[in-house]
Amino acid sequence: MLTTILTAAAIAALVSALVSLLNSERQIAAQNVIQERKEWRNKIRLLAFAVHKALVPEVHASTLNVLQAKLSLLINPHDVMDEEILQIVAACDPARADEFTRRIALLLKHDWERAKHESSIWRSLLQKTPERVAYKNYKPGVPHDYHVWREPD
Repeated sequence: MLTTILTAAAIAALVSALVSLLNSERQIAAQNVIQERKEWRNKIRLLAFAVHKALVPEVHASTLNVLQAKLSLLINPHDVMDEEILQIVAACDPARADEFTRRIALLLKHDWERAKHESSIWRSLLQKTPERVAYKNYKPGVPHDYHVWREPD
């Protein structure tokens, strides 16, 4: 009987320690990673607005070049979709200003969904990492389901 009580107490202590560890990991992610991503998304939004304004013809090209350089430092240089955003800016075509804004919106939405996924241990375990919607697959007014459940092994 005493052995059973001691075993149950040891199991309870291990479970409690595991839950505490998982909660601590989640809090660290929430405080550090998510906060940094939030600040990054805000910078992208502000910069995207400035780039959009610079695509208007009366603004000098040098302003657009500076904004392009700043934007290129904040996005992924190895991502094809991010590179397409920079190509729009380099083209300096006012007709593509709305496309630029939509591409940035898709980038920000994807990062937001990834942040939510990474901050939740349950989402990390039960769902696949959200995939970014390519501009060519984007359909205005048609919601994209970022929450794809993992298939059982």
